[in-house]
Amino acid sequence: MNDREKRDFEAGLNAEIDAWLRGENTRRSFIKKFGLMTGLLATSSAVLSPWAENALAQAAVDLADPSTPLGKAQAAAMKASTEGPADGSAYRAVQAAKQYSGITINMTYESGLQALDPRNFSGPVWEQLTGIKSNVVELSNPDQYSKAVAEHIAGSGAYDVLDISPAWTPSLADGGVIAPLDDYIAKYMNPADLEDYHPLYKALPTYKGKIWGFFDDGDMFALYYRKDIFEDAKLKEAYQAKFSKALEPPKTWEDYAQVAQFITDNLAPNVYGAGHFRKAASPGNQFDFLQQFRANGGVLFGDDMKAGLSSEAGMKTLTNMLAANAASIPGNNELDAVSLWAAFLQGKVAMIYSWPPTGRMCANYAQSAKAINFVPQSTIAGKVGYAVVPGNPEHATGYNKALSADSRNLDAAYLFMQWATSPPVSLARVMLPYALRDPYRLSHFKSDLYGELFPSAREYLINLNNSANVGLLDMIMPGAQDYFLSLDRLCTSVWAGTDPKAALDTAAAEWDQTTERLGVDTQKAYYEDFKKLPGSSADHTVEKLGMAVKL
Repeated sequence: MNDREKRDFEAGLNAEIDAWLRGENTRRSFIKKFGLMTGLLATSSAVLSPWAENALAQAAVDLADPSTPLGKAQAAAMKASTEGPADGSAYRAVQAAKQYSGITINMTYESGLQALDPRNFSGPVWEQLTGIKSNVVELSNPDQYSKAVAEHIAGSGAYDVLDISPAWTPSLADGGVIAPLDDYIAKYMNPADLEDYHPLYKALPTYKGKIWGFFDDGDMFALYYRKDIFEDAKLKEAYQAKFSKALEPPKTWEDYAQVAQFITDNLAPNVYGAGHFRKAASPGNQFDFLQQFRANGGVLFGDDMKAGLSSEAGMKTLTNMLAANAASIPGNNELDAVSLWAAFLQGKVAMIYSWPPTGRMCANYAQSAKAINFVPQSTIAGKVGYAVVPGNPEHATGYNKALSADSRNLDAAYLFMQWATSPPVSLARVMLPYALRDPYRLSHFKSDLYGELFPSAREYLINLNNSANVGLLDMIMPGAQDYFLSLDRLCTSVWAGTDPKAALDTAAAEWDQTTERLGVDTQKAYYEDFKKLPGSSADHTVEKLGMAVKL
């Protein structure tokens, strides 16, 4: 396969996916013949494509010291899988799966750290318990969607378990790529496990009254700040004198920029008030824009499905983001998520908001794994506090485990999903220092073992729970990735000097083009379904619906 062939395939695939999303016939022969010819599709369920880096799970299990909290959680997961209770979902999954010993299930995972869990822990443990091997297919995040669709169109049956973003569920369900789980749940699962999900996450895999996966990653933004700086007596006195209010973690975006600027003015160049991952596509500005836009009263689409971006809320959001940029560490607009972590861990920044691994890195727990060699040791361990992001934090991406409708091993694949996301097994998985799965079950947030991982782990878990109570979801509808890319371009153009109103107008036009390409009426139906989910807007959070979880 050469570069031209790959570009031709990707261009053709994009066109086919658009047609597929609109419910039109696709050129299955193009996908199958050209994809197989260039090596971009699997030839069968047993032979994986050469472009995907994959390997059978190792026989040896990477287990922690049994005296540690992680070691105890892993032991509890093994006990629940082998001894019960007999009505537990982990035990029932293992007992039912033994009849499939000797087969291999192929599962997609995002490339890198995410894939270390099934390679080093859950895959090998499942093989020891059931005799079922696992084949981990590492894909980039966009490829986790496009390749799943391509394999479905080609009818290859290449995948059994799919790791998917919740945003993709409606299109993959309507397109027949993933299978509903309701009958499997009724047959194999302890239904009480469904009640253990935080209310923000429980509904994410549901669509048209059916369950299309198991939620598996609480990617909730939270605010992480330097307690020693916010508690500094001289800074507190100066802030009170200047603004007639206490120096504290900000609760509004205006206060956020003000606090950041004050810290920068007083402590730079040693410490700057804030930092943000503003670099394009690293991972993108859409998450930050969406959380602030909706907290400011912004509406994604009007009744006519015209984009609501070019509005007072849009202008307010960009104004606040620009003020935060001005108060931040030099080079802020070129930071990616990892370099932002490094700046915070090295004590250069007083506050950031990011994904839950931030808290584990700040305490040097994540760095106990050799795989976490891309961030430095934390110089601020014991000095970090946790707060809810001003307004409403974004649940940025996350993952569902979904069952490929084309799997040749449907029951075996489902049973792995049930086992891996069961309360005791999922607790051990979200406690792994090297993996990036984050707490999402009520039993995770309440876990004494997780609370012992590092000195402030209990406060960290409480804040993640509280953040989910008022958290907002990424939009869940076809075309979400295109809408997100428009927001990323919108923001980076403003950082480069484009007039904010003009940039909002451009992004709104791009959104309207995406909506028209996929069908206005079709998109409206998806959007109406999305608005029913807790966390779809600032007026429809778990807390506003009276379902908040108090710990």
